[in-house]
Amino acid sequence: MPKTRIRGSVTTLAVLLVAMTALAGAQFPTPQALAQETALRVNVAIWISDQGTAELCVDLRDRAMRETRQCPERRQLTIARAPEGRWLRSGDLQIGPEVSIYARANLSEGRLRYGLGVRTEGVARGLRAADWSIDLDTTAVNQWITSSMVTVRLPAAPHPELWPPESGIVPGAHRLEEGKPAPDFLLPALGEDEDTLVSLSSARSGGERLTLIVFWSSWAPFVDETLSVLAELAAREDDVFVIGVNVYEVEQDTAEDFIERHGTLLLHLVDESGSVARHYRVDGLPEIFVIDAEGVYRGVIRGAAPLTRILGVITGVE
Repeated sequence: MPKTRIRGSVTTLAVLLVAMTALAGAQFPTPQALAQETALRVNVAIWISDQGTAELCVDLRDRAMRETRQCPERRQLTIARAPEGRWLRSGDLQIGPEVSIYARANLSEGRLRYGLGVRTEGVARGLRAADWSIDLDTTAVNQWITSSMVTVRLPAAPHPELWPPESGIVPGAHRLEEGKPAPDFLLPALGEDEDTLVSLSSARSGGERLTLIVFWSSWAPFVDETLSVLAELAAREDDVFVIGVNVYEVEQDTAEDFIERHGTLLLHLVDESGSVARHYRVDGLPEIFVIDAEGVYRGVIRGAAPLTRILGVITGVE
Protein backbone atom coordinates (compact mmCIF):
# COMPACT_ATOMS: atom_id res chain seq x y z
CA MET A 1 0.00 0.00 0.00
CA PRO A 2 1.44 3.44 -0.85
CA LYS A 3 2.65 5.54 2.12
CA THR A 4 0.37 8.47 1.28
CA ARG A 5 -2.69 6.21 1.51
CA ILE A 6 -1.47 4.84 4.87
CA ARG A 7 -0.98 8.37 6.19
CA GLY A 8 -4.47 9.31 4.92
CA SER A 9 -6.04 6.30 6.61
CA VAL A 10 -4.30 7.08 9.91
CA THR A 11 -5.38 10.72 9.74
CA THR A 12 -8.98 9.75 9.04
CA LEU A 13 -8.94 7.26 11.92
CA ALA A 14 -7.55 9.90 14.28
CA VAL A 15 -10.27 12.35 13.30
CA LEU A 16 -12.94 9.70 13.89
CA LEU A 17 -11.49 8.85 17.30
CA VAL A 18 -11.48 12.51 18.34
CA ALA A 19 -15.05 12.94 17.10
CA MET A 20 -16.21 9.80 18.94
CA THR A 21 -14.51 10.99 22.14
CA ALA A 22 -16.25 14.38 21.85
CA LEU A 23 -19.60 12.71 21.25
CA ALA A 24 -19.12 10.45 24.23
CA GLY A 25 -18.66 13.48 26.48
CA ALA A 26 -21.48 15.54 24.96
CA GLN A 27 -24.74 15.92 26.91
CA PHE A 28 -27.44 15.01 24.41
CA PRO A 29 -31.07 14.89 25.61
CA THR A 30 -32.35 11.35 25.97
CA PRO A 31 -35.66 10.30 24.36
CA GLN A 32 -37.14 10.28 27.88
CA ALA A 33 -36.01 13.86 28.47
CA LEU A 34 -37.39 15.00 25.13
CA ALA A 35 -40.69 13.31 25.94
CA GLN A 36 -40.87 15.17 29.26
CA GLU A 37 -40.42 18.63 27.74
CA THR A 38 -43.68 20.54 27.62
CA ALA A 39 -44.66 23.61 25.63
CA LEU A 40 -47.10 26.01 27.26
CA ARG A 41 -48.87 28.81 25.42
CA VAL A 42 -49.06 31.86 27.66
CA ASN A 43 -50.51 35.36 27.55
CA VAL A 44 -51.09 38.29 29.88
CA ALA A 45 -54.75 39.05 30.63
CA ILE A 46 -55.50 42.59 31.85
CA TRP A 47 -58.56 43.93 33.65
CA ILE A 48 -58.85 47.73 33.42
CA SER A 49 -61.32 48.95 36.04
CA ASP A 50 -63.37 52.13 36.06
CA GLN A 51 -61.50 53.00 39.27
CA GLY A 52 -58.28 53.53 37.32
CA THR A 53 -56.51 50.29 38.19
CA ALA A 54 -55.07 47.53 36.01
CA GLU A 55 -54.96 43.92 37.19
CA LEU A 56 -52.47 41.59 35.51
CA CYS A 57 -53.12 37.85 35.31
CA VAL A 58 -51.73 35.06 33.14
CA ASP A 59 -53.55 32.72 30.74
CA LEU A 60 -52.02 29.29 30.15
CA ARG A 61 -52.88 26.61 27.58
CA ASP A 62 -51.18 23.21 27.42
CA ARG A 63 -50.83 20.62 24.66
CA ALA A 64 -54.11 18.96 25.68
CA MET A 65 -55.79 22.36 25.05
CA ARG A 66 -56.66 22.82 28.70
CA GLU A 67 -56.87 26.48 29.64
CA THR A 68 -56.61 28.28 32.95
CA ARG A 69 -56.28 31.87 34.15
CA GLN A 70 -53.94 32.31 37.10
CA CYS A 71 -53.58 35.57 39.03
CA PRO A 72 -50.30 35.94 40.95
CA GLU A 73 -49.82 38.11 44.03
CA ARG A 74 -48.96 41.84 43.73
CA ARG A 75 -50.73 42.02 40.39
CA GLN A 76 -52.53 45.37 40.58
CA LEU A 77 -51.23 48.79 39.62
CA THR A 78 -52.82 52.21 39.92
CA ILE A 79 -52.52 53.82 36.49
CA ALA A 80 -52.38 57.43 37.75
CA ARG A 81 -49.40 56.59 39.99
CA ALA A 82 -47.45 54.42 37.54
CA PRO A 83 -44.05 56.00 36.77
CA GLU A 84 -43.68 56.86 33.08
CA GLY A 85 -41.69 54.27 31.13
CA ARG A 86 -40.79 52.11 34.12
CA TRP A 87 -41.54 48.37 34.01
CA LEU A 88 -43.58 47.16 36.96
CA ARG A 89 -44.07 43.47 37.69
CA SER A 90 -46.41 41.12 39.51
CA GLY A 91 -45.40 38.41 41.93
CA ASP A 92 -44.02 35.12 40.63
CA LEU A 93 -46.30 32.27 39.60
CA GLN A 94 -44.68 28.84 39.80
CA ILE A 95 -45.68 26.84 36.69
CA GLY A 96 -43.19 23.97 36.72
CA PRO A 97 -40.05 22.59 38.35
CA GLU A 98 -37.59 25.50 38.69
CA VAL A 99 -39.75 27.64 36.36
CA SER A 100 -41.86 30.65 37.30
CA ILE A 101 -43.44 33.47 35.32
CA TYR A 102 -44.63 36.96 36.16
CA ALA A 103 -46.59 39.68 34.34
CA ARG A 104 -44.93 43.02 33.55
CA ALA A 105 -46.33 46.36 32.38
CA ASN A 106 -45.25 49.94 31.83
CA LEU A 107 -47.07 53.15 31.02
CA SER A 108 -45.73 55.28 28.21
CA GLU A 109 -47.54 58.21 26.51
CA GLY A 110 -51.02 56.91 27.28
CA ARG A 111 -50.31 53.32 26.25
CA LEU A 112 -49.97 50.39 28.58
CA ARG A 113 -47.38 47.97 27.27
CA TYR A 114 -47.16 44.57 28.88
CA GLY A 115 -45.19 41.35 28.74
CA LEU A 116 -44.07 38.27 30.63
CA GLY A 117 -40.98 37.44 32.58
CA VAL A 118 -39.82 33.82 32.68
CA ARG A 119 -37.48 32.73 35.44
CA THR A 120 -35.71 29.38 34.93
CA GLU A 121 -33.33 28.18 37.65
CA GLY A 122 -32.93 31.77 38.84
CA VAL A 123 -32.23 33.27 35.40
CA ALA A 124 -34.92 35.66 34.09
CA ARG A 125 -35.77 36.63 30.52
CA GLY A 126 -38.55 38.71 29.01
CA LEU A 127 -41.23 37.71 26.51
CA ARG A 128 -43.44 40.01 24.49
CA ALA A 129 -45.60 39.85 21.37
CA ALA A 130 -46.04 42.73 18.93
CA ASP A 131 -49.65 43.39 19.91
CA TRP A 132 -49.10 43.38 23.68
CA SER A 133 -50.03 47.03 24.05
CA ILE A 134 -53.29 48.91 24.67
CA ASP A 135 -54.41 52.53 24.33
CA LEU A 136 -55.91 53.51 27.68
CA ASP A 137 -57.99 56.33 26.13
CA THR A 138 -59.92 53.98 23.82
CA THR A 139 -59.94 50.75 25.82
CA ALA A 140 -63.26 49.67 27.35
CA VAL A 141 -63.18 49.26 31.12
CA ASN A 142 -64.42 46.47 33.42
CA GLN A 143 -63.61 43.61 31.07
CA TRP A 144 -60.71 41.27 30.39
CA ILE A 145 -58.33 42.19 27.57
CA THR A 146 -56.19 39.50 25.96
CA SER A 147 -54.13 39.23 22.80
CA SER A 148 -51.86 36.73 21.06
CA MET A 149 -50.07 33.99 22.98
CA VAL A 150 -46.38 33.09 23.09
CA THR A 151 -44.70 29.77 23.88
CA VAL A 152 -42.79 28.87 27.02
CA ARG A 153 -40.95 25.54 27.05
CA LEU A 154 -40.65 23.66 30.32
CA PRO A 155 -38.06 20.95 31.03
CA ALA A 156 -40.81 18.79 32.57
CA ALA A 157 -44.58 18.63 32.89
CA PRO A 158 -46.20 21.74 34.39
CA HIS A 159 -47.64 21.59 37.88
CA PRO A 160 -51.03 19.81 37.58
CA GLU A 161 -52.56 22.02 40.29
CA LEU A 162 -52.48 24.93 37.82
CA TRP A 163 -55.56 23.47 36.17
CA PRO A 164 -58.61 23.36 38.41
CA PRO A 165 -60.51 20.10 37.91
CA GLU A 166 -63.38 20.27 35.46
CA SER A 167 -66.79 18.76 36.02
CA GLY A 168 -67.44 15.50 34.18
CA ILE A 169 -65.55 12.32 33.40
CA VAL A 170 -61.95 12.37 34.62
CA PRO A 171 -59.60 12.85 31.62
CA GLY A 172 -58.32 9.52 30.30
CA ALA A 173 -61.13 7.45 31.86
CA HIS A 174 -61.91 4.41 29.70
CA ARG A 175 -65.37 3.48 28.44
CA LEU A 176 -67.84 1.70 30.68
CA GLU A 177 -67.27 -2.06 30.45
CA GLU A 178 -68.59 -4.83 32.67
CA GLY A 179 -65.83 -6.43 34.70
CA LYS A 180 -63.62 -3.31 34.42
CA PRO A 181 -63.14 -0.46 36.94
CA ALA A 182 -65.99 2.05 36.81
CA PRO A 183 -64.96 5.28 35.01
CA ASP A 184 -64.11 7.97 37.55
CA PHE A 185 -65.85 11.35 37.42
CA LEU A 186 -65.93 14.76 39.12
CA LEU A 187 -69.30 16.41 39.83
CA PRO A 188 -70.57 19.15 42.15
CA ALA A 189 -72.80 18.18 45.06
CA LEU A 190 -76.45 19.13 44.70
CA GLY A 191 -77.09 22.52 46.27
CA GLU A 192 -73.40 23.20 46.95
CA ASP A 193 -70.77 25.45 45.39
CA GLU A 194 -70.18 24.35 41.78
CA ASP A 195 -66.44 24.89 42.19
CA THR A 196 -66.30 22.16 44.85
CA LEU A 197 -66.23 18.85 43.00
CA VAL A 198 -66.68 15.33 44.35
CA SER A 199 -65.06 12.39 42.59
CA LEU A 200 -66.43 8.85 42.50
CA SER A 201 -63.10 7.56 43.82
CA SER A 202 -63.00 9.98 46.76
CA ALA A 203 -66.66 9.35 47.63
CA ARG A 204 -65.98 5.61 47.77
CA SER A 205 -62.81 5.93 49.85
CA GLY A 206 -62.78 5.09 53.53
CA GLY A 207 -64.19 1.58 53.30
CA GLU A 208 -64.75 -1.25 50.88
CA ARG A 209 -68.46 -0.96 50.18
CA LEU A 210 -70.63 -1.90 47.28
CA THR A 211 -71.72 1.29 45.49
CA LEU A 212 -74.95 2.02 43.65
CA ILE A 213 -75.03 5.02 41.31
CA VAL A 214 -78.56 6.06 40.40
CA PHE A 215 -79.05 8.52 37.54
CA TRP A 216 -82.33 10.39 37.95
CA SER A 217 -84.37 13.48 37.16
CA SER A 218 -87.44 14.78 38.96
CA TRP A 219 -89.65 14.56 35.86
CA ALA A 220 -88.87 10.90 35.12
CA PRO A 221 -91.40 8.18 36.09
CA PHE A 222 -90.71 5.94 39.10
CA VAL A 223 -87.97 8.24 40.42
CA ASP A 224 -89.77 8.93 43.70
CA GLU A 225 -90.19 5.21 44.41
CA THR A 226 -86.64 4.33 43.33
CA LEU A 227 -84.97 7.01 45.48
CA SER A 228 -87.10 6.02 48.48
CA VAL A 229 -86.12 2.36 48.08
CA LEU A 230 -82.44 3.27 47.79
CA ALA A 231 -82.63 5.51 50.88
CA GLU A 232 -84.16 2.61 52.81
CA LEU A 233 -81.47 0.26 51.52
CA ALA A 234 -78.64 2.64 52.50
CA ALA A 235 -80.12 3.02 55.99
CA ARG A 236 -80.33 -0.73 56.64
CA GLU A 237 -77.18 -1.97 54.85
CA ASP A 238 -73.91 -0.57 56.21
CA ASP A 239 -71.89 -2.07 53.37
CA VAL A 240 -73.95 -0.38 50.62
CA PHE A 241 -73.22 3.20 49.54
CA VAL A 242 -75.64 5.07 47.26
CA ILE A 243 -74.80 8.04 45.02
CA GLY A 244 -77.56 9.92 43.23
CA VAL A 245 -76.66 11.78 40.02
CA ASN A 246 -79.24 14.32 38.89
CA VAL A 247 -79.24 14.92 35.12
CA TYR A 248 -81.05 17.08 32.58
CA GLU A 249 -83.08 19.18 35.03
CA VAL A 250 -84.59 22.14 33.18
CA GLU A 251 -85.70 24.45 35.98
CA GLN A 252 -83.34 25.81 38.60
CA ASP A 253 -83.69 24.41 42.16
CA THR A 254 -86.17 21.74 41.00
CA ALA A 255 -83.88 18.88 41.99
CA GLU A 256 -83.16 20.42 45.40
CA ASP A 257 -86.89 20.90 46.08
CA PHE A 258 -87.54 17.30 45.02
CA ILE A 259 -84.89 15.91 47.38
CA GLU A 260 -86.05 18.08 50.28
CA ARG A 261 -89.64 17.02 49.73
CA HIS A 262 -88.88 13.30 49.66
CA GLY A 263 -86.18 13.30 52.30
CA THR A 264 -83.74 10.97 50.55
CA LEU A 265 -80.59 11.23 52.64
CA LEU A 266 -78.10 10.14 49.98
CA LEU A 267 -75.05 11.77 48.43
CA HIS A 268 -76.54 13.66 45.46
CA LEU A 269 -74.38 15.06 42.67
CA VAL A 270 -75.31 17.13 39.60
CA ASP A 271 -74.47 16.18 36.01
CA GLU A 272 -75.96 19.28 34.40
CA SER A 273 -74.52 18.70 30.93
CA GLY A 274 -75.17 14.94 30.98
CA SER A 275 -71.54 14.18 30.07
CA VAL A 276 -71.18 11.52 32.79
CA ALA A 277 -74.57 9.98 31.95
CA ARG A 278 -73.53 9.69 28.29
CA HIS A 279 -70.20 8.12 29.23
CA TYR A 280 -72.09 5.59 31.38
CA ARG A 281 -74.47 4.96 28.44
CA VAL A 282 -77.61 5.88 30.39
CA ASP A 283 -80.60 5.00 28.19
CA GLY A 284 -83.43 6.14 30.45
CA LEU A 285 -84.17 7.41 33.95
CA PRO A 286 -83.87 6.11 36.57
CA GLU A 287 -81.00 3.67 36.08
CA ILE A 288 -78.89 2.09 38.82
CA PHE A 289 -75.26 1.13 38.12
CA VAL A 290 -73.73 -1.48 40.41
CA ILE A 291 -70.07 -1.05 41.45
CA ASP A 292 -68.53 -3.76 43.62
CA ALA A 293 -66.28 -3.22 46.65
CA GLU A 294 -63.20 -3.20 44.40
CA GLY A 295 -64.61 -0.41 42.23
CA VAL A 296 -65.45 -2.72 39.32
CA TYR A 297 -68.63 -2.18 37.28
CA ARG A 298 -70.90 -5.23 37.56
CA GLY A 299 -74.13 -4.30 35.80
CA VAL A 300 -77.12 -1.98 35.57
CA ILE A 301 -80.72 -2.06 36.81
CA ARG A 302 -83.00 -0.15 34.45
CA GLY A 303 -86.35 1.45 35.24
CA ALA A 304 -88.45 0.91 38.36
CA ALA A 305 -86.63 -1.31 40.85
CA PRO A 306 -88.34 -2.70 43.96
CA LEU A 307 -86.18 -3.49 46.96
CA THR A 308 -86.35 -7.25 46.38
CA ARG A 309 -84.95 -6.86 42.86
CA ILE A 310 -82.09 -4.60 44.00
CA LEU A 311 -81.23 -6.97 46.86
CA GLY A 312 -81.20 -9.89 44.43
CA VAL A 313 -78.74 -8.11 42.14
CA ILE A 314 -76.34 -6.93 44.84
CA THR A 315 -76.43 -10.32 46.59
CA GLY A 316 -75.24 -11.89 43.36
CA VAL A 317 -72.43 -9.35 43.13
CA GLU A 318 -71.26 -9.86 46.67
